[in-house]
Amino acid sequence: MKKIFVLFFALTLILSSCSTLKVTSDYDPNVNFSKYKTYNLLPWREDVSHMVNDFDRKRIVDAIKHEMELRGYKYAESNSDVSVSAYIILDEKEQTTAYSTYMGGYGYYAGFGYYGYGPGFGMGTTHTTYNTETYTVGTLIIDIFDNSSKKLIWQGIGVGTINENPKKREQNTPRVIAKIMESLPGKVQKK
Repeated sequence: MKKIFVLFFALTLILSSCSTLKVTSDYDPNVNFSKYKTYNLLPWREDVSHMVNDFDRKRIVDAIKHEMELRGYKYAESNSDVSVSAYIILDEKEQTTAYSTYMGGYGYYAGFGYYGYGPGFGMGTTHTTYNTETYTVGTLIIDIFDNSSKKLIWQGIGVGTINENPKKREQNTPRVIAKIMESLPGKVQKK
């Protein structure tokens, strides 16, 4: 059940905090990006479409469209210059933390016993507490292809931990997509 829950929210849960987002990108430096005027969105691949619910899919698509349009691209259902695709990879990780406390050592104690009341020596003790946490790391890959040559011309990758809070997803999805697409060549227009 836990895996189904994680998969259900996966795509926009990914990278939900910009502070934990690690972004890399690459592009073909020989491509003149200014020649591209129109774009379309490729459908979600079947092997990952079940990981994204309709609400999250719309948020991601809207954010990608917004970033493309900020760079002067116009959406076209057919005969577009470039195609944009999004892909997700999930990886479950474990993190273990340890916290140790030390008590005792040299000191003074008193008691009544065979030898009577008086000073003594005490041994120290150490107690270590371990905490293991399972979390999911998500990778969102956005690819842009030249439709005439069918070649990859730009790729942006964002990696981060998943946040399961729906409000955070709604707020952070546009910021995450903007951060991933920040290096896409082209002048960003203010709207």
